[in-house]
Amino acid sequence: MQITLLDGGLGQEIYRRSKLTEALLWSVEAMLNEPEIVTEVHLEFILAGAEICTLNTYTATSTRLRNSNREDDFELIHSMADHALRDAIQKSKLPVKVAGCLPPLHGSYLGTPSRTKSSMWDEYAKIVQLHPTVDLWIIETMTNPLEAEAAVAAGLESGKPVFLAYRLENNGRLKSGHTLKEVKGCFDHNELNGILINCSEPEIISDHITELSDFDMPFGAYGNGFVSVEPLARGESVSKLQARTDLSPEKYADYVDQWISLGATIVGGCCEISPSHIQEVKRHLTNI
Repeated sequence: MQITLLDGGLGQEIYRRSKLTEALLWSVEAMLNEPEIVTEVHLEFILAGAEICTLNTYTATSTRLRNSNREDDFELIHSMADHALRDAIQKSKLPVKVAGCLPPLHGSYLGTPSRTKSSMWDEYAKIVQLHPTVDLWIIETMTNPLEAEAAVAAGLESGKPVFLAYRLENNGRLKSGHTLKEVKGCFDHNELNGILINCSEPEIISDHITELSDFDMPFGAYGNGFVSVEPLARGESVSKLQARTDLSPEKYADYVDQWISLGATIVGGCCEISPSHIQEVKRHLTNI
């Protein structure tokens, strides 16, 4: 079985290594102040075994930049992110694919935005147009079908492969209240190249990952290592989030092994999943 290994929690790893104590724009703000950290983290994930690495643009949507009075830096930020990853790939001398990032437009762990699908498509399309040379697009941490559909439409316009990842709450549903089965019926997922669960607790992923098989395409997951995301969902700073102490690289790799045994072929890590975690996952993969 061919397994595709993604990178890990890029944004949180960058933020953790930076000098920032508070940052509305998270790892993007760190990149503007300490760009060398971004290349360093990318390189460590690549050397750990990641085959696909995602650009450091998770918070660089027009909406979030505007809310932080950084909208004029939109093109600069996306250019810096592209340079940082390609520099790391060049240093590694390894054949790594570059994934563009289409994230939630307003912030993580929120519900359905009070706006039209068309306006969200416009915002996603602006991001897509800035990155004509990426190898694929990953739409991630989606909490509702309306925003996901807008992102999928914009991603598919690029002509590149598109992966879509939904975030599940502890009840196994999206923030919008939809189950994975229900969200499948909300719009056409058939042109996607992969369907995933991301930024969810590994335990929740294990309970629900087989539901992705109904989408009839390659599926997988990349979990997070937070104790809880509720502080951020309430509008507090990312600095209020805490990492789990019981999710060692070995423990996380065991979860990934379980997902693969259930049919997953695309795996990696999200927030608080470090290069060491990805290295251990890679070690397990070599023994499959």
